[in-house]
Amino acid sequence: MPNLTDITLQLAHQSNSTTLYQDFEIQLDSNLLLQLMTSYNIKASDVTGDYVFNSLVYEQFVKTEPYNAGNSVLKNTTLAISSWPQKLSWSQLNQRINNFLLAWLNDYKLGANLDAAFLLTRCLELKSSKNVQFQSLLNHLIARVTNQLEQYKFSYVQNFDLETGLPNQHLLLSLLNLSLSNNQSLNNNQQNDLSKSAHLPESVHLGLILINLNINHGEASQLNSASSNLMLAVIHTIQQHLNDDATLFHVGAIDLAVLINPLKSPTQLNLIATKLLHAFETSLPLEKITLILNPHFGAISTFNIQTNAIFLYEYAKLALNQAIVKNEKIKIYDQNISSSFMSSQLLDEAIIEALQQNELSLFLQPIVTINDKSISDKVSITEQCTSAEVLLRWPNQEWQSISPARLLDVIYKKGFGKVFIRWLINNACQHCAELAAIHQHNVSLTINLSSSDLLDSDLPELLSQSISLWNISASGLTIEITENDILVDEVKVLQVLDQIVQLGCKIALDDFGTGYSSMARLRNMPIDIVKIDQSFVRNISNSTQDKAIVKSIIKLAHSLGKEVIAEGVEDLACLNILKEMNCEKIQGYYYGKPMSFEVFVIWLDAFKTQQLT
Repeated sequence: MPNLTDITLQLAHQSNSTTLYQDFEIQLDSNLLLQLMTSYNIKASDVTGDYVFNSLVYEQFVKTEPYNAGNSVLKNTTLAISSWPQKLSWSQLNQRINNFLLAWLNDYKLGANLDAAFLLTRCLELKSSKNVQFQSLLNHLIARVTNQLEQYKFSYVQNFDLETGLPNQHLLLSLLNLSLSNNQSLNNNQQNDLSKSAHLPESVHLGLILINLNINHGEASQLNSASSNLMLAVIHTIQQHLNDDATLFHVGAIDLAVLINPLKSPTQLNLIATKLLHAFETSLPLEKITLILNPHFGAISTFNIQTNAIFLYEYAKLALNQAIVKNEKIKIYDQNISSSFMSSQLLDEAIIEALQQNELSLFLQPIVTINDKSISDKVSITEQCTSAEVLLRWPNQEWQSISPARLLDVIYKKGFGKVFIRWLINNACQHCAELAAIHQHNVSLTINLSSSDLLDSDLPELLSQSISLWNISASGLTIEITENDILVDEVKVLQVLDQIVQLGCKIALDDFGTGYSSMARLRNMPIDIVKIDQSFVRNISNSTQDKAIVKSIIKLAHSLGKEVIAEGVEDLACLNILKEMNCEKIQGYYYGKPMSFEVFVIWLDAFKTQQLT
C-alpha cells in the first residue's frame, strides 16, 4: 500500500477529481505468502496442483443469501477462481493469488459481500489433504486485503478532499511538521559537528500561501448549477501557474493553500502570489456563466519566522485575515500583524464583557415630523419630534471611537447575537415607557435588526414579551430593516415580519435606493415607512441628479401609501427642499446628533418649548 505522504505531490498536480481507490495497490510477495502458508501448515510443494473448480458447489453457492446480499455478484472473483489452472509452479501460484485478490477488490469496491467471497473459495478445491488449509488461506488473504483497503480508505478520507481530490488541511499540517522537523534535525547535526558544518546541506526553507476566493453569498446563490464546478475551475486555473516545487491544498469551503518546498528566497513568495493573482484577471471557464474572482492572499515563509507547523499555518491565516479586513490583495506576514491581532482579540473580549456587564448604551437621534396643519385657532405646530432612532454606543475611555458596526460584528461573530437582541429590545421598550410615563413625551422608537435576527422565529415572541413587560403600545416600536436583509431568505423573513406587524409594530425600510430595489417588494412587503439613504439626501441642494432621485422616491412611496423619512439632513437649504417635496419626516444633524437618553429628554423639552414659542 502506498504511503500517503509519498503520493501527495502527484495528487496535488491533478486538475480533475481523484477517484478514492485509484492509488491503492496490493502486491503479495512470495516471502510473505510463504510465511502465511507456513502458519496454515502448508508447504510450497503442497499447492502446485491438482486444482478443480467444483461447479456443483458453485450452483449451490449462488442460491445462498450472502451471494445476493451485495450490489455485485462477484463476477471478477468468480472468473478468477473458475479459470484457475489445474497445475501451477510456485511463481505462477504467487501471481495467480495476486490476480485473485485484485479481482476480489474490484468486486468489493462495487459493493460485493465479504461473506459471499468466503463461501466462493469453497468452489476451488485442491485435490489433496491440504484442501481445507488452502481454502482457509484464501479466506485469510481476502480478509487481509479487505482490511488494508478499508484502512487506506479511512486514511485517504482523513487526508484528502473527496470532491476535488486535493490534499486537505490535515495533510498540509502533517507535511509542514515533517519538513520543519527535518530542518530542525539538520540544524542540530550542524551544531553537533561544527568541523564538518561547511559540508552539510543548508536548511530548506518553506513558503505557505493561503488563498481566500472572496465569494460572497450573493454571488454564490447566482452561480446555481455552476457552483459545483467552481472550485474545480479555480483549481485548474491555479495549477496551470504552479511549478513542481508547489503543492496545492483544499483547506476550506472557499479557501486553498499552496506549499512551496523548497522556497529559494523571500521574494519568491510574493512573486508566486502575484502570479496567481494575475491568473484570476480573466473569467473562469464555467458553463453558462462568466465569473471573475478577486481573491485575497496571505503568505508566510520560514525566512520570516521559525516556528512549528501549527503556528506557521495560524500566522498565514492572520496575514490572510489582514488582507481581507484591509481589502488588500496580498499580505506577507510580519510581527506587526500578530500585534494587531492581539489588540483585536483583546478588543473582542472587551466588547463581549461590556455586553455581559451591561456597559453598552443606547443613544437616540430625533426624527422630526413636518406638519403644516393648525391644531387650534392660535397655535400652529409645524415641526414635532414624534420618533427617534435607537443607535448602539459604547462609552468606554480605554476603547474610544469604536464604531457600532464593529461592536455588532464582534457580538454576532462570537455567538452573542440573541443575547444582544434581547438586551436591545428590552432597553428600547424601557426607554419608550419612561418617555411616556415619566417625561410625558409620546415618542416611538426605531430599532435596527439584522438579517440573522429576522430569520429567528422567536423574534416576534421576544418583542411581545418586552412590550407586555413595559406596558407600552406596540405602535411605539418601529422595526427597521434593509433591502439586503430581506434578500437572505425572503420567504422566511416575510413570515417573521407578518407576525411582528400583527403585534402592532411598524416596519421601516432603511437605506432605500442603495440595495437591490424592487417595486414589487415595496408593494408586497408590510412596509410602513421608507427611509431615503443619506447619500442621496445630503447634497440635494447642489446636485440636480440627487434631487431628482429623492423626489421620485418620495412620489413612489406616497403613491403606495408609505411614509417617508429623509436621512442625512444637515442644513436649512436641504430641509426646505424636502418640505417642498412634501417629505413628512426628517432625520439628521440639522435637528440633532445621536445623544444619550438623558440628553435626549432635555433636547425634547427644549425643542417642544421652541416650537410653542
